[in-house]
This record gives sequence, C-alpha cells and structure tokens, in this order.
Amino acid sequence: MLEQLGDRARATALPLVPRCAVLDTAIHLLCLWQEDGQEGHPRRTMARAEQLARALRLPARRVRAVRWGAALHDIGKEQVPPAILQKPGPLDPLEQQTIRQHPDWGVARLAGLPWLPQETLHAVRHHHERWDGQGYPLGLYGSAIPLSARIVALADVYDALTNRRVYKAAWTTEQAALYLLAEVGRQFDPELTRLFVGHVLGFPHLLAWTRTREVDGFRPQP
Repeated sequence: MLEQLGDRARATALPLVPRCAVLDTAIHLLCLWQEDGQEGHPRRTMARAEQLARALRLPARRVRAVRWGAALHDIGKEQVPPAILQKPGPLDPLEQQTIRQHPDWGVARLAGLPWLPQETLHAVRHHHERWDGQGYPLGLYGSAIPLSARIVALADVYDALTNRRVYKAAWTTEQAALYLLAEVGRQFDPELTRLFVGHVLGFPHLLAWTRTREVDGFRPQP
C-alpha cells in the first residue's frame, strides 16, 4: 500500500491545496490500515495531537505535518513480532531492544513517500524521546527533540493510558492527566504538557497539582 501511495503521489500534478487534501485522505486510509489490533489508537492520537498543534497556533502546514506524524507514528510496529506487542507481562531485555527499533523502522518504511514533511518524519522517529534525555532512539534532550515529536508523545501516552492494553486496565482521564503532569520535566515538555492538560483535555484545575512519583498507585509499563 505504501509503495502504491508513493507512486501515485510522484505522478500527481495537482496544485498544493488539492494535493494536500488527497494526501490527507490517503494518510487517513493508512491510519485505518494500521488499526488492526490497536482499537482506534492511531486515530485518537492523531485527533489529540492536532488539537494541541492548533492550540499552539501553528500554521496550517505544520498542523498538517503533526497530524500526519501522529497518524503514522507507530507504522514501524508492523515489523515487531505480535508475540511482543501482545505480551501481557513485562518485556525482557531482548524484547525491549526489538520494540525500541520501531521508530527507525517506521521512518525507513516511509522512505518511499518523499512528499512527507520532515516534521512528520521527526514525529515518527522521535516520539519516544524524553525531555530528560533518557528516551530513544537518540536520547535527545529538551528542546532538541523536534516539536512535532513532543506533541505526538503526549497524545500517544495519554491514549495508551486511557485505553485497555494487554498488560493494564484503562485509566480514568483524570488519572492519565495527573500522570502527564507528574512527568513534566522528565518525560514531557513542561509547557506543552500544561497546555495539553489544561486546554486539550479540559482539566485546568489540575495545573496547580504538585507532582509526585505516584498517581494513586498507577504507573505505566515502559
């Protein structure tokens, strides 16, 4: 499917705005194609990432790049064995090493789509980086992490927390919001996190909350 999409995009001679509309539709279809077993995760991540990008008042082209990055952020997981993705318990070191390759696998998978903006590819490659530099694949620190990736990271983790996974029950929206605030300055960009929790999620009253290591005993798996 990706190869066919790349061929069609290279052959398209439409003006920019109509072409973007066509590509939006194509990426939406790619998003749906990924959803086997993910129960709507790519679409929900895409919607919240776009909300955050708009709250930042980014120009339309950058909002579009963020939206596409969120839609495609986990496309590299198609190369991860299902036994790892569906494992109900903690991953062993070899399994962790395997799953940590999915951002680079995703970017390689998208190499045939030269019309994708760099910000989209940055979101795919770097959405597991951490503000404190302890993430992957490159261990980028703070504002060195591309903005599109910082946006997608928040939307991705929030959706993972508020939906059931094989290794955890779904958290409430407020529990997930508190977790994001607990990770300000560690996992997440402080300014973006407060905007996401207060504006996108609609929990402005939580912004005065003092962070701790635990949120009612809930902690996610890596």
